[in-house]
Amino acid sequence: SHFHMTKKNFFIISMLGISVASLLLANRRTWDCVTSLQYVDFRMNSSSFDIANGAVPQWDESKRDSQQKNRSISSNIDWEPSFLKWHASPVEVPKDWKFQTPKFCKNYKNQFDSTSATNRNNKIIVHYHLQHNAGTNFYILAKDHFTDECATRCCYQEWKHCMVSYNEEVEAENIRSNYQKHGVQYVSYELMLPPRFPMPFVSESAREGIYFTTIIRDPFKRFLTYMRRARSEFNGNAGNAGSPFWAEFSGRQKIYAAENLNTRWLSGAVDEITTEHVNIAKCRLQLFDLVIADTLYTQATKQILCPLNNWISGKHCSNDEKEVEHKSKSDKLEGTTPHFIGAWIERLRPSFEIYDYARLLSLKQLKQHGVKDLPEVSEVPSYLQTLARYTNMTVTDAHLQRIPRISLENEEIFHPPKEFCEHMKKVWTSNPDAVPNAYGIGTIKQHW
Repeated sequence: SHFHMTKKNFFIISMLGISVASLLLANRRTWDCVTSLQYVDFRMNSSSFDIANGAVPQWDESKRDSQQKNRSISSNIDWEPSFLKWHASPVEVPKDWKFQTPKFCKNYKNQFDSTSATNRNNKIIVHYHLQHNAGTNFYILAKDHFTDECATRCCYQEWKHCMVSYNEEVEAENIRSNYQKHGVQYVSYELMLPPRFPMPFVSESAREGIYFTTIIRDPFKRFLTYMRRARSEFNGNAGNAGSPFWAEFSGRQKIYAAENLNTRWLSGAVDEITTEHVNIAKCRLQLFDLVIADTLYTQATKQILCPLNNWISGKHCSNDEKEVEHKSKSDKLEGTTPHFIGAWIERLRPSFEIYDYARLLSLKQLKQHGVKDLPEVSEVPSYLQTLARYTNMTVTDAHLQRIPRISLENEEIFHPPKEFCEHMKKVWTSNPDAVPNAYGIGTIKQHW
């Protein structure tokens, strides 16, 4: 019932698989074994929590700021399952910890009036920016419509833009205060979320005046972008023994990892990824006001986000502007052994599952908002699509009988267990007022 494998074991198994497959490559050049492809059911029952009478898993005292250790914790917090553990040391808050103007707020004129009728009714947009998931494009869209307001390309914990507290009410009040006092109307979290950190917020009081968004991109495309940008020596040697392509297999995992970044950032999975981590990620996605699948980006931004705060002009929001066709970048995997790529695709299986779930949520939300002219989107699971693209496999009806189509008719198959999400909501709403020990751009701590 668990997707649970250490990086070392996966490396050994994958290498054995590739070696055997390579021997067969001369006679078999396609990845066409129908019986070996199965749907990985990431759902499970709520026994993973094993919580009696609605008790909330224990908050680890070692995570708390030294100045806050004397605060009381609810008596029903008495234990902590492994998937909620966070292997980070406590945060030492700077002595002069206060708000500083975001360095990307070039349009900000320090003349923001939060009491005006327009600004009082505007939503603060909180965007969870998964690296290489088109978040920068979304930031540019927001920034281009601000004059007196301010947009953070990535919020800095060290400048008190975000991540000031595990408690969602305190975190929300900081966001609202920064909008009212400093005009910060767009807040982008670009970091790995601790499993206990509430993002998005759960309670209506914490969510008041805030609109939560995130963009989820095809994980293999995200992976290729990472390799192009972060691995300059990647070009032309993807399959060689000395290639950095192998570094991620060897267990040298970092925050900005090529391997399953979307799953890890949404769930806080530092080591092996389990079924619970996949479900934490899905439970988070359910709480976003708008999940934007990469294939539905234009419809989501122009027909939902632009009207949200009455953004009507510019190339991103105007209906008169024609879409610019993006040219495809060269494929750095051209000529790489299909079985080698297939092993990587298999390793990204948790992120394909999350991506397909995001596709369903995005499509459903757009339809609920009455978005017109939705493009025709493929119902083939992204895992199968990617295998077909890189391993010469032909997707057949036999495959789709084993791995369900990504359609709203099959929505229940992809939902995380309701009881599990309800327990996670209790976790996210029971946190004390402690400074989060997170890692990413602008965080107080920079290393594990």
